[in-house]
Amino acid sequence: MEKMVNSKHAFTLIELLVVIAIIALLLSMLMPSLKKAKHLAAEKVCAAHLRQVSLALFTYAQSNEEWLPFEPTEHNTHLGLFEDLDARKNSSLMKAFYCTRDEWQDKIAQNPDEYIPAGTTDSVLDTPENRELGNIGYVYWSFQENKYFGTMPWRNPNFFIPRKLRTSGVKWLYPDRPRPKTSTSEVWVISDFFRRGAPFPHTRKHAHGLNMSYLDGHVDLLRGKPKDSYK
Repeated sequence: MEKMVNSKHAFTLIELLVVIAIIALLLSMLMPSLKKAKHLAAEKVCAAHLRQVSLALFTYAQSNEEWLPFEPTEHNTHLGLFEDLDARKNSSLMKAFYCTRDEWQDKIAQNPDEYIPAGTTDSVLDTPENRELGNIGYVYWSFQENKYFGTMPWRNPNFFIPRKLRTSGVKWLYPDRPRPKTSTSEVWVISDFFRRGAPFPHTRKHAHGLNMSYLDGHVDLLRGKPKDSYK
């Protein structure tokens, strides 16, 4: 007589489908947290890069009467910055000039239609070509004049006023324009790349902004419109 198959512990089709449904539900609950963790990790890495660049800037200032490097514009290219900081001899510092979000930011930088200034593009990726040209993934705020595309500035010079930075404060270059009162804890030094009308590089629930390095050395996530927060 044949032995009967013991089906006491076998899964039925319904039970299997229930298990699959539970796993799918758990994954759907975990995905937002995983996505948030990924964005937070990128945000922290970019902040660490800004701290490293800031340290190099302040080290330069110690040997130059407290003055930070002074660039022609706030925007790319920054060959002078590379030279002042001797960055090409420091692979770690060169890497720090680019955000881990630069691939996503480059899509914005290369878009000539949706963001202001319209009709112009840039590149902020960490590539050999950009390193050679002096293109970096950040915006530097000790600068002589706003960068223009034709007759249109990348950033409105009535808000983003050119200035020279010292470790002790700001020398504004256009006294006729309103100048915000600042402390060193509020003065911008270097920030994530951004364009007007574009989403911020770091976007997660309850925290949307761009990393900013300040003149007192700290780095924080800046929220709100940059033109309203520029100091």
